[in-house]
Amino acid sequence: MSTATETLRVVEYWTDKDIRVILPVQRNAENDRLSDTQLIEKYGDPADGAVARIVR
Repeated sequence: MSTATETLRVVEYWTDKDIRVILPVQRNAENDRLSDTQLIEKYGDPADGAVARIVR
Protein backbone atom coordinates (compact mmCIF):
# COMPACT_ATOMS: atom_id res chain seq x y z
CA MET A 1 0.00 0.00 0.00
CA SER A 2 1.32 3.41 -0.83
CA THR A 3 1.86 6.12 1.73
CA ALA A 4 1.20 9.77 1.02
CA THR A 5 1.97 13.29 2.12
CA GLU A 6 0.39 16.45 0.79
CA THR A 7 2.75 16.50 -2.20
CA LEU A 8 4.02 12.92 -2.68
CA ARG A 9 2.66 9.41 -2.88
CA VAL A 10 5.22 6.66 -2.30
CA VAL A 11 4.90 3.06 -3.46
CA GLU A 12 7.37 0.44 -2.24
CA TYR A 13 7.78 -2.89 -4.01
CA TRP A 14 10.20 -5.77 -4.70
CA THR A 15 11.01 -7.06 -8.17
CA ASP A 16 11.76 -10.54 -9.49
CA LYS A 17 15.43 -9.46 -9.57
CA ASP A 18 15.27 -9.02 -5.78
CA ILE A 19 15.52 -5.23 -6.10
CA ARG A 20 13.71 -3.07 -3.56
CA VAL A 21 12.13 -0.05 -5.28
CA ILE A 22 10.80 3.02 -3.51
CA LEU A 23 8.85 5.03 -6.06
CA PRO A 24 7.90 8.61 -5.13
CA VAL A 25 5.21 10.13 -7.36
CA GLN A 26 3.98 13.72 -7.34
CA ARG A 27 0.40 13.84 -6.10
CA ASN A 28 -2.30 15.20 -8.39
CA ALA A 29 -5.89 14.28 -9.18
CA GLU A 30 -4.90 11.80 -11.90
CA ASN A 31 -2.27 9.99 -9.82
CA ASP A 32 -4.53 9.89 -6.76
CA ARG A 33 -7.09 7.89 -8.79
CA LEU A 34 -4.53 5.25 -9.82
CA SER A 35 -3.92 2.05 -7.89
CA ASP A 36 -0.41 1.15 -6.68
CA THR A 37 -0.09 -1.30 -9.58
CA GLN A 38 -1.09 1.36 -12.11
CA LEU A 39 1.43 3.83 -10.66
CA ILE A 40 4.19 1.23 -10.98
CA GLU A 41 3.20 0.51 -14.58
CA LYS A 42 3.21 4.23 -15.39
CA TYR A 43 6.32 5.41 -13.50
CA GLY A 44 8.37 2.32 -12.65
CA ASP A 45 11.57 1.40 -14.49
CA PRO A 46 11.16 -1.88 -16.44
CA ALA A 47 14.92 -2.43 -16.14
CA ASP A 48 14.39 -3.10 -12.42
CA GLY A 49 12.41 -6.25 -13.28
CA ALA A 50 8.82 -7.37 -12.94
CA VAL A 51 6.91 -6.62 -9.77
CA ALA A 52 7.14 -9.59 -7.41
CA ARG A 53 5.50 -8.04 -4.34
CA ILE A 54 4.05 -4.68 -3.41
CA VAL A 55 4.76 -3.78 0.21
CA ARG A 56 1.43 -3.25 1.95
